[in-house]
Amino acid sequence: MINRAFLSSIAFRLPFAITFICVSVLLLSAVAIYGLQRARNEMSAYSVQAFSSLAKASLVSRQVSDLVSSAPFLMNATSPYRVSSESRAVVAQVEALLETMSPDQPGPALQGNGARRIIDLLERIEVQTLALAANADAAQGHKAEAAVALGEIATARAIKDQDLRQRLNGIAQSASTSDSLFQLGELQRRFVAETSARMIVPGPDLRVSPDQLEPYRRIFEAQTRYLLEMFTIRASVSRLHSVSRDLSHATETQSELVAGALNKNLESTSVALRQLLVMIVLASLAVVILAILSIRSVMRVSRGIGDLSRGMNALARGEENVGPPVYAGTETELIRLLDAFRAFKESVDRVSRLRRTAEAAARTIRSTFRTMNEGIALFDSSGRPITMNRRIIELMRQTGSSRKMPLRRFVGTLPEIDPLLMPAENDSGSLIERRVLRHRFSDEQVVEISASRQPDGGVVLLARDVTAMDRQEVEAARAQRLDVVMRMTHQVSHEVGNMIGIITGSLGLLEREPGFSERQKRHLGRIRKAAERGRALASSMLSVGSQQQIHPASIDVAAILQGMADVLEMAIGSRNRLELELSANLPTVELDPMLLEQSILNLCLNASAAMPDGGAIRVEARKEAGSVVIAVIDQGVGMSPEVLDQAMEPYFTTRSKTGGSGLGLAMVYGFVRQSGGEVKISSRLREGTRVELRFPAPTSDRRP
Repeated sequence: MINRAFLSSIAFRLPFAITFICVSVLLLSAVAIYGLQRARNEMSAYSVQAFSSLAKASLVSRQVSDLVSSAPFLMNATSPYRVSSESRAVVAQVEALLETMSPDQPGPALQGNGARRIIDLLERIEVQTLALAANADAAQGHKAEAAVALGEIATARAIKDQDLRQRLNGIAQSASTSDSLFQLGELQRRFVAETSARMIVPGPDLRVSPDQLEPYRRIFEAQTRYLLEMFTIRASVSRLHSVSRDLSHATETQSELVAGALNKNLESTSVALRQLLVMIVLASLAVVILAILSIRSVMRVSRGIGDLSRGMNALARGEENVGPPVYAGTETELIRLLDAFRAFKESVDRVSRLRRTAEAAARTIRSTFRTMNEGIALFDSSGRPITMNRRIIELMRQTGSSRKMPLRRFVGTLPEIDPLLMPAENDSGSLIERRVLRHRFSDEQVVEISASRQPDGGVVLLARDVTAMDRQEVEAARAQRLDVVMRMTHQVSHEVGNMIGIITGSLGLLEREPGFSERQKRHLGRIRKAAERGRALASSMLSVGSQQQIHPASIDVAAILQGMADVLEMAIGSRNRLELELSANLPTVELDPMLLEQSILNLCLNASAAMPDGGAIRVEARKEAGSVVIAVIDQGVGMSPEVLDQAMEPYFTTRSKTGGSGLGLAMVYGFVRQSGGEVKISSRLREGTRVELRFPAPTSDRRP
């Protein structure tokens, strides 16, 4: 439960007021920005939609106007060819309109049911115009038939009576140009009157046979069908003109709908902006009121603090009869300051206690100097010791009597330091600039020594243990060197793989050829085995270069290691024994189980080779700081620092005479690095080796 005094304190009220004002301003700004952004987006969307709709409606209206304006010519068209061509032009316009009004086209669709009516009218126009074009094509065909028959009449001389032939040719010519069925019927009656009497007269020169009159009858039949088609065309054009007027009216209605939708959207946006404006005004009033209250509170607190500071200054000047200032506020801090002011007058009698406190602080400083983690020693210009702490004696591997030891003798345990640099009784020494060096003791501890000259000629020695830092630097240099080697290995393996692919491909083509002897087939088999060995080598080089294909899965490390126990016992041989130390409740890890088993097997084989006389190989698995650590530990011959520095480099091995390839640890390093983990090797000669594989645990499994 919150203390009531805290609620009355400046530490609560002032930050609360400022925080509330800031939050209110931020919320107000956020609401305003959001509302304005939304309004702008809606206005933009409405504008885009409206302009697109108006543009589409305008396009439709313009194209409909073109269509309607192009329709009347058909009413006066007399040429079937012209009717056909112009009808197809109208169909092209209708198809363009239908494509423009399709819902699949980009941009907003036209509004209301008027769009559906426009589409229906356009489809009707398209159907009628296509039928009109078909009628025109049929009429054109009938016209062509009449022309062919007229040509036959003009070139034929079957009718011997020249006068009769001229009259019949004139009738046929008039029939071919006739534009009404009545006129055509009158011409046909004249034709029948002219030919009926001649078909029964005696004499071959005066008689006319039906075969001779066949072209004339074809002219009358073709012209009759032509005039019927033209009548149908005129009726279709009349209907098409009526539909075009309906289409024009529908497009005008659609434009009115688009304008109405735009006005409605603009009105909705205006209402939303008015609501946002009201919200902003109300929030602004709330912020202003709270700001006024906060300013009043700050002014009251400021006056109280000023009164208190003036009273404290008066007490510091030694003035007497200084009473506590009057403060009518309820702020907890100022009330406590008033109490402190009253207590300050009683503090004179505590001066002695403050002195003792100061002496205790001095002792604390001296104690800190002696027990600090870094060593420090001060020497005068003659090399005599002034003071030093215990830590520098430990780091310099000196004894307690070295506190009185001259500087040149004090640094004698470090061969890297030239004693002539340091001052002595009759020699100021050659040390001018600050010198920093590191010394590695036999137990692998690394100490960094810093020697600097003071203005009075004295020397300050600083010593610190940098073993961990030195190890990290060595690990970083080793990792950089390994990265260079592994990139080169990957490039070489890629090129080798390409060449081996060419060899195996060519070898496959060669093996398909017939006619090889057994000896040649054996040679081809040896070539294929060599190519497969080269492919395996390239694959191993890829694994070293952290480029092999991995298939991570969520695995239980403890279950994997327990399942490998039999295989590992057979691999390390009968003279060695396997020990598993697996922690309970290990988290699952995302790793490739096959590559993990191969890595553990390689480490156990290396451990077995390092213990020719046999011993225990311990495999541990534990959770540590959000990671899963797998360690393989042996009691073998160990490695020197030089060998340890190169242990994970590809093709580096100390067992070349026994068949070691130098790829085992390199492959382990590549797999662990590709899996996002780390490898750490610690080893000493004749004391054994410890290899740790550290993999990050999933976030859900980590514990603080």
